[in-house]
Amino acid sequence: MFDEFDKYIFEFAVEDFAVDYWYDEGVDIAENMLCEFEENDWKMLLEVVSERTVEWQKRLAYCMHDKSDLNQLRVLLSLVETDDSELFEIVVDSLRDFTSEESLNLIQTDLRIISKIEELMPKAGDATKRVFEEFLKNK
Repeated sequence: MFDEFDKYIFEFAVEDFAVDYWYDEGVDIAENMLCEFEENDWKMLLEVVSERTVEWQKRLAYCMHDKSDLNQLRVLLSLVETDDSELFEIVVDSLRDFTSEESLNLIQTDLRIISKIEELMPKAGDATKRVFEEFLKNK
């Protein structure tokens, strides 16, 4: 399933698809693919995620918000070190959905997130500030 998912996301990251299609239908298809992942698929994803383009990573992060899936959480946490502020905002936005005790423990012990939010907050636009503030308030 990983190879199919990888190719699917890649098409949206490089092709000139209408952005609306991704948000209207593409993300749902990608989320359904993630639901079919097995442990080996998650392992493969974690091995290659840092090698993919930022656009690919943005699409991935956008469709990861299954609050009970620790594999998704691990993938999102692997993207925290990004230099791309938009990708980081998407990651933080997705992390807000992870509310289980185990998820919160993993998020709260990752000091990189808070540090990066504090670094980006002064330069962030209003919408991004709200995402960051909401994240900080609930974590």
